[in-house]
Amino acid sequence: MSRSRLVLALLVALPAWAIAGLGLAHPVLLTPETAERWRFAHLALLPVFPLVAASLWAVLRAEPGAASWAARGLALAYAVLYGALDSIAGIGAPQQVIRGAERGDPRVPIEDLFEIGDILGRLGVYALAAAAALTALVLFARFRSPLSLAGGAVVVVACYPFLRHHVFPPRGVLAMVAIGLGLALLELSRRPTAVRG
Repeated sequence: MSRSRLVLALLVALPAWAIAGLGLAHPVLLTPETAERWRFAHLALLPVFPLVAASLWAVLRAEPGAASWAARGLALAYAVLYGALDSIAGIGAPQQVIRGAERGDPRVPIEDLFEIGDILGRLGVYALAAAAALTALVLFARFRSPLSLAGGAVVVVACYPFLRHHVFPPRGVLAMVAIGLGLALLELSRRPTAVRG
């Protein structure tokens, strides 16, 4: 395996692994005491979540066809929808908790923010899983590498704990590590010498 292929694989995995690293600092519970850390973690995550979609776009570089463009569209849908969750529940909810604590009312209702955020985030994760599955099929059709199917499967399976645990440690963090691994496998499935069939 060439050094450049390995570097590209690491680069497409990097956003998911960066999310995993930031997830290690994410508080498990949102309280007046953890609200500032919660908000800071999500401010840091805000530009990183969409980079997972950029990784899929990079893996699909120069791939023509409807399935490729559908995968790109689904990756974009993930970026938008999960970014909305991050903004609403990751930044808006702790801001409400901080304001409530400042007013002496630590029991500020934030359930509505989590409810709408979770709906958007769930749709985003479904879009990510579908984008990864389509990407795997596109790459397998072109390169015939089992790594493409393995990479797609790893991302799809890792989307379940990502859906359930977001980026909370330890399960959400491990899900993002696995998503990064799956993206790296998808990139490694691209053989430069492969010929279109």
